[in-house]
Amino acid sequence: MVSLLLSPFAKADDNSINIEQSGDNLLLGIEQQGHSNEIKMLDSNSYITASSLSLYLVQINGNPNANPNTIIFDEVSGIGNQMKLCQGCAWNTLDSDTDLTWYYDSFEGGGHEIDITMYGDYNQLAVQQTNQSNSTDGHDFDLHLAGDSNEVKIKQQSDGEKTIDLTIYNDYNDVYIRQKGNGATHTASITLDGSYGTDLILKQLGTTTQSYSLTQNCITVSGCTISVQQGE
Repeated sequence: MVSLLLSPFAKADDNSINIEQSGDNLLLGIEQQGHSNEIKMLDSNSYITASSLSLYLVQINGNPNANPNTIIFDEVSGIGNQMKLCQGCAWNTLDSDTDLTWYYDSFEGGGHEIDITMYGDYNQLAVQQTNQSNSTDGHDFDLHLAGDSNEVKIKQQSDGEKTIDLTIYNDYNDVYIRQKGNGATHTASITLDGSYGTDLILKQLGTTTQSYSLTQNCITVSGCTISVQQGE
């Protein structure tokens, strides 16, 4: 059984969706446009427990003096889950599954924040956060992921401060991170734990101020692949 909730172009100053889910094969798509947005767990005791979850979330708040955006999932557990998240927006394609297009540029001005804790194997997470010249900060991504064979792709772009705090436990993970745009202070704090096969690509591109800290545990005989690029 597949469930689908698609709330396209929801327009309300206090957009908000609270989620609690138990059960497999959930397909959930939500698009929120204008203004404050917010998608969270139902409360501090709630959870998402699912395998083969496909979650697609888009948030645009297009100012009037907006700050929030926010997506917070305190506990997601299961196997083979996919999340594709966009705040302020872009994608098209951020490695597809299957495209879901998007783009937007009438100046975002949102605060952005994604904070997720996930448990389980074979998870795929793709995240994009974009602000243009209406920047009111934005770009803050925090992920704690425990499990094997995970893929994580993150892009933070355009105006405003950009921060990433990423902790992944266990083996065979594949991580791609790109930070680029004005307002600089691109910062990334990355911990990759696990004995085998962790690959990381980190790009921190223009305009000035790039810093990162990296802790990695990898003892596989064939080694692990790390690529770091700072500046254009």
